[in-house]
Amino acid sequence: MEHISYKKQTEIVNFQGREIPLENLTPILSPEQEAAKRRELEQRLYEVFRKYVHHRQTEGPAS
Repeated sequence: MEHISYKKQTEIVNFQGREIPLENLTPILSPEQEAAKRRELEQRLYEVFRKYVHHRQTEGPAS
């Protein structure tokens, strides 16, 4: 199993009169890993939109 490091960003936000620390962890990836993740995300989005367009085309025009 590969070890992944994360970049941590902390911000204090107000919610219902209380201050709450909000933490965002972002993985630190090599350029190759980032490219692979981007390709995977693009492929998944393509599949979703392809199904949506196909569904819209089979329904016909909206009235």
